[in-house]
Amino acid sequence: MSQCALAVSGPQTGPWFSARFRRQLHAYRAALSLEWSDSTVHPDFMSDADRPASAGQCGATSAWLLHELPWILRVRARYCVGDIVVGEKTLPFHCWIEIGSSAERWVVDVTCDQFESLADREFVCERHCRLSSLGIEYQAVLRLSARQLRSDPVWERAQLLAARMTRWFGRGHWIRRLR
Repeated sequence: MSQCALAVSGPQTGPWFSARFRRQLHAYRAALSLEWSDSTVHPDFMSDADRPASAGQCGATSAWLLHELPWILRVRARYCVGDIVVGEKTLPFHCWIEIGSSAERWVVDVTCDQFESLADREFVCERHCRLSSLGIEYQAVLRLSARQLRSDPVWERAQLLAARMTRWFGRGHWIRRLR
């Protein structure tokens, strides 16, 4: 039985995406939402005051998360830019992290709620094949390694977000959130 079939039939298990990792994502998402600002949002989203808090924050957030991943995961991870297709609707110009390759790869997206079609999810941490079976297709047109990301325009905003998150970690909030 493939790992994807196991993922579809039961809870996500395995060393990478344990309950602890999911708690980390939950804590990171809560902290990130407090640290997002006009200095971390993509310029195309600045003029939309009615946007969800996560809208336009996907690039800087995904870049920050890629560098926050443990080294073993980061080697296999890529920063992705592309579209999400949910049913018949295309959600354009989005960023997320993928770990691994092929249909077995994992999609990690902590800003998916910026789209109405995915607003019921706090974050996505699922195998690509599982998402496809649910009618959610992450389609990357660009995949960058952690090293390549440093020359991408998102890097400056990601560094601003990283500085803000360093203060959050320094206040010790993450310790309480992970327990």
